Amino acid sequence: MLHKKHKHDIIVIFSVFGLAVSLFLAVSHYLGIPVPCGVTRGCDEVLNSKYSSFFGIPLSVWGVVYFGSVIVTALLANHYAIWRKILTWVLGAGSIMAVIFLGIQFFVIKKVCQYCLTCDILTIVLFLLDLNIEHQKWNGLEKL
Repeated sequence: MLHKKHKHDIIVIFSVFGLAVSLFLAVSHYLGIPVPCGVTRGCDEVLNSKYSSFFGIPLSVWGVVYFGSVIVTALLANHYAIWRKILTWVLGAGSIMAVIFLGIQFFVIKKVCQYCLTCDILTIVLFLLDLNIEHQKWNGLEKL
């Protein structure tokens, strides 16, 4: 049974995975290391496209910041009600951006990066998990 003070820990665990993928892409970018892409075979096109940065900063770096923020916010959400609301808003905004990034990959670039796809899907899943956590009664535990 999940203790009510740790119900956001699943978001932390999944976010650590997203942070690792984003960090891998960011380090690869700055060190100039080619990213292996055996599944989707579109990583080079996506990661080197004009859509791969925002305000001159690679999206992988934004991913590191995003997933790091989600981890901190989810840890705080385990204990403080205001942080649960902030977490929902952060994950919601991230999900909107993830859908936009998916659209760019599938419909504009017409190539898919397996790492980007992983982070985008993970972001949407995290938002759905958060909505489920916030609106589900945990085996008789009252909502905080």
